[in-house]
Amino acid sequence: MNPKVSVIMLTYNHAPYLRQAIEGVLSQKTDFPVELIICNDNSPDNTDPVIAEFAEKYPDIIKYFKHKKNIGFVENQRFAFGLAKGEYLAYCEGDDYWTDNNKLQFQSDFLDRNTDFVMVTARNQLFIQNENKLTSDGKDHIFADKEFLDYTQDSFFISRPTQTFTYMIRKKFMDLKWINIYPDYRDLYYFYHLLEFGKGRSFNKIIGVYRLHDGGVFSSLEIEKKHRTSINIFKNIKRQNNDSRADRQIIKDLDQLILQYYYRKEFNTPIINSNLYSAIFERFFLSGNFKIFLIQILKILKYTIKR
Repeated sequence: MNPKVSVIMLTYNHAPYLRQAIEGVLSQKTDFPVELIICNDNSPDNTDPVIAEFAEKYPDIIKYFKHKKNIGFVENQRFAFGLAKGEYLAYCEGDDYWTDNNKLQFQSDFLDRNTDFVMVTARNQLFIQNENKLTSDGKDHIFADKEFLDYTQDSFFISRPTQTFTYMIRKKFMDLKWINIYPDYRDLYYFYHLLEFGKGRSFNKIIGVYRLHDGGVFSSLEIEKKHRTSINIFKNIKRQNNDSRADRQIIKDLDQLILQYYYRKEFNTPIINSNLYSAIFERFFLSGNFKIFLIQILKILKYTIKR
């Protein structure tokens, strides 16, 4: 019998965290068959024996593939998606984990009942590994005590109340051709294209934990990189699809980036920060808002003096 849900787990150097990730999938209570596809991108750490132990114990559920050489995240993702047999796809990387053992059942039930939705997601907590600290996802203000939020391709450019490892999607709308079209393929690309076929819903409930274990994740340069990455993703979406709605997210990221350049002392003083000027001018050319442009230029002097 084919599985109804295929869970994709990509892993590379996740040995310390994998057991928790795999157990989060195996603990799911469902009235349908599930397959767990684990693709190990030739990890040099202790990843292989950890997975092999589970694969031997649960051969009817776990499909384990270890690449003989490192093929990179994008190709590992393509490989894994190509193996999936389920009607629905769920995703959990080897360093994140689910805490709600009804995650797959309630999401599958929702998609069964609501054919106009192509994806369903939920909320999560954050675990800061280096501080051994569990925190909120910071999205209380988005949900504002609502039971759920619906999103469309249009609202995708303003707010995306989800993390990738919380989703379930209809596999038939997952087109792997986009991996070839977009550079440095990211999940936001297939979210965008999935939402061509229907809506998404994000439930205001915690279903798992997203792990942060990069020592520099909160550094100024990492924050700058995060916003620049987002800007480039939405520039690619705009360019490939002639979709000017992407400007909304680009402007939003530029505003956040500009604030970082003003406040963060790790960056050059605002008056000599060429990246700050570049971001302000880029925002102006996209928005045409001269008033905001003038305010941002004047703030350069203000925040230079404050320092």
